[in-house]
Amino acid sequence: MSISYWKNLQPFRIPQCWTIVQHQLMNIEPEELDKNDDKWLIMFVQDILQIEKYLKRKINKKVEQQKLIIDLGWYPDGDPSGHFQLVAILNSNWEFPLLQFTSRSKKEIVETLEYWLFEIFCNIYFIENEQNFRKCYKSYQ
Repeated sequence: MSISYWKNLQPFRIPQCWTIVQHQLMNIEPEELDKNDDKWLIMFVQDILQIEKYLKRKINKKVEQQKLIIDLGWYPDGDPSGHFQLVAILNSNWEFPLLQFTSRSKKEIVETLEYWLFEIFCNIYFIENEQNFRKCYKSYQ
């Protein structure tokens, strides 16, 4: 990547309390690239974006904590016929994501990510029951 690659990063609206662990989502739609472009191998990979937030509650003078991760990747890695996959993971339970969304559109991915951040997770301080949470948001399964 060039020295000023950051100028081509996709901008996001992210509420407070989230930590950006990794951000390499470029401001380009997959349909804009030729299938033989080398950018497929650099920009469309499994590890594109990861943000995290800690959820906490206090019960009987004891603090319980959960780690919420939102992760974005391209699958299969570097494949022009692939797709973005956005997942929300609670306490490293990668086998059963809380939410999941796939699309070939970067625009749809950004809109979905920001919706999750501001409309779903903004006022959640602890997830008591993962199964009930998934039922509430089954459109993202």
